[in-house]
Amino acid sequence: MKWGCLLLLCCASARAAWTLESSHDAGGARSLVTHIEKVARGNRPVPLHLVLFDTKKCGVEVIDHPFVDGGDLSSAMRANHCLAGVNGNYFQPDRTPLGLVISNGQVIHPVQKARLLSGVLAATPNSLALLRTEEYRPGARITQALQAGPFLVDRGKAVAGLNSQRQAVRTVVLSNGRDLCALVVTGPATLAETAEMLATPDLFGEIKIARALNLDGGASSGLWISDEPKPYYIPEISAVRNYLGVVEHTHHTQ
Repeated sequence: MKWGCLLLLCCASARAAWTLESSHDAGGARSLVTHIEKVARGNRPVPLHLVLFDTKKCGVEVIDHPFVDGGDLSSAMRANHCLAGVNGNYFQPDRTPLGLVISNGQVIHPVQKARLLSGVLAATPNSLALLRTEEYRPGARITQALQAGPFLVDRGKAVAGLNSQRQAVRTVVLSNGRDLCALVVTGPATLAETAEMLATPDLFGEIKIARALNLDGGASSGLWISDEPKPYYIPEISAVRNYLGVVEHTHHTQ
C-alpha cells in the first residue's frame, strides 16, 4: 500500500499544471476574426494559435476536396472567400471521409458510429453547435457539418480517459456554447494534454470554453488566416479531404 501511494504521488507530480507563458494579438481579417498566439507551459512550452470569431458576424463552410489535384488549404480558402480556416475531419486512404460531412446542404457522407467519432460540428446559416454524436439530429436547416473526435472539453471540463502517450500537432474547434467560437492549432501534445490546456481558464481569457472537439491532426493540420499585407499560413503536410472555413455572413451560402 505504501509503494502504491508513493507511485501515485510521483505520477501526480510529473503532470504539471498548464500555465500561460505568453499571449499576443497577431492580427486577423477585417476585425471579423482575431488571431491570438499563445504559449502554454506544463512540463514544456506548447504553442497555440487561436482564431476567434463571433457567430453573429461569421459562419463556417465545409469545403469538400475529393481529388488530389494540387489544391491545398490556402487555395481553398482564397477560392471560397474565407476569412480563416483549418483542415477538416478524418478520411480513409482512398480519401473517403470518415463520419458525417455536409457541405452547403449536400450530404457528402452519412453519420458513422465509431468510438473515435464522438462529436459533430453542426451549423445553420446563423448558428454553430458542437454536439455529441448521439445528440445530433439531422434537419434541413443544417447546411454544414463535420463528424470528428474525440471530444476534448465538455461543460468546461477536460474529458477523462483521453490518450496521454502520443504527441502530435492538434486541430480543434471550440465554442463557449453561445456565439463565440474558435479554431485552434497547437504544437505537439497528447489528446489528454490538449484537453487539460483548453480547460485551464487562465489560458483562454478571450473565451470561456464550454465544448471543444478534436479534428484531424498530425500531418493533416493546417491553418490559414486572411490578413494584410499577406495571409498567415501554417501549411498542412498531407493533402486532406476537406476544410473548415470561416466566412462572413454576407458570403455564406444560404
